[in-house]
Amino acid sequence: MQQSTANGTVRLLDPAYRIAAKGSLEACLDAGQTQAPAAEGDRAVILLHGLGRGRIVMRRMEHALRKAGWTVANVGYPSLRRPLAYHVDAVRCIARALHQDGAHEIALVGHSLGGLVARMTAVHAGEDGWTLGRIVLVGSPAQGSAIAEALKDFPPFRAIAGECGRAVTPLHAIQVPVPATEIAIIAGGNGKNGYNPFLTGDNDGIVTVDETRLPGTESAFLLLPSTHTRLPMRHDTVAATLSFLETGHLLTQLQAGRS
Repeated sequence: MQQSTANGTVRLLDPAYRIAAKGSLEACLDAGQTQAPAAEGDRAVILLHGLGRGRIVMRRMEHALRKAGWTVANVGYPSLRRPLAYHVDAVRCIARALHQDGAHEIALVGHSLGGLVARMTAVHAGEDGWTLGRIVLVGSPAQGSAIAEALKDFPPFRAIAGECGRAVTPLHAIQVPVPATEIAIIAGGNGKNGYNPFLTGDNDGIVTVDETRLPGTESAFLLLPSTHTRLPMRHDTVAATLSFLETGHLLTQLQAGRS
């Protein structure tokens, strides 16, 4: 379901992303009860795109996970128009629905800002009644973004990025809790000075490799030769994510073919 940030109207999309119902939340929920497909199995995963992006960037990962037998919720959310807490509440609802539909365990995969949403959602798993699976953070600024910090007081950036633009600054990002589960980090860079010469150290053009690391924790880690926007769409990112969700180990050799 999608809700307009302008007037609050709700629409229900079918698996092919066509409008199946439109109107009030209650009407769409009723329609969803009769039209929703059965869960594919007891393994479920929620995919979360980054700031200013859409679920299309997670589509390749969605298809690969479905093919492997996972029930997948590839979530689109208005990252530029609502604060982080709003998105977390929405994802919590999705997790509860997946659990009610038979998901034994729910994993989370987040690109960039989506990684922060995933982590904040994950810490509520127990109180919401669902079991937390593994988490994969793809180019997510766990320690905040130097770019966001530099632009935080720049009026155009504030107008475009909204509250979530502040959420990825170091002050706010480091306050996001780290869930008690297995976590993997996939970062982009070139193994040298990165794709953006104005950032310190290796980077994907937007987020530095150091910014992706979770302080005080031991996480599986993989560096791929990629820019920030391309990272979640790469074959090797998808293969490594699937490997970690299913085995707890990231691929250390790129075996996914072209990227």
